[in-house]
Amino acid sequence: MGNATLRVRRPGPRVVAPDDVPVWPVELAPARHMTLAEGLLEPGAVYRPHAHRTIEQLTYVLAGRVRITSFDEDAGQTQSVELGARECVVSLPRETIEFACVGNTAARVLFVTSPPYPADHSDTIVLREHQSLADES
Repeated sequence: MGNATLRVRRPGPRVVAPDDVPVWPVELAPARHMTLAEGLLEPGAVYRPHAHRTIEQLTYVLAGRVRITSFDEDAGQTQSVELGARECVVSLPRETIEFACVGNTAARVLFVTSPPYPADHSDTIVLREHQSLADES
């Protein structure tokens, strides 16, 4: 019988997320409470703002520079932060998030989500612009 969790895992086939970021999901079974995907942000690209209904997401930059923009409920406006390699942000459910690759080289990013991201993308709300989602159900 062996240890089902102690095995090498590699990214699977490329998928384009609803915000247009190309990602390579990593199969984590039998883990039931998280998902992992590697994303590639092209130089100069700005990806669509979106939010997740129930998912908490950790966005960790492996290489390159990424500007992350989110709607700040307290300020009533968007706020941005720029991340480099080995830096991350956490997004909570219903918080908007938008990614932009800063600079002349592509950025590689890890996305860790909990609960697991559904393959049908049903947890993602794609937006035209950042806005408060606090009162939406």
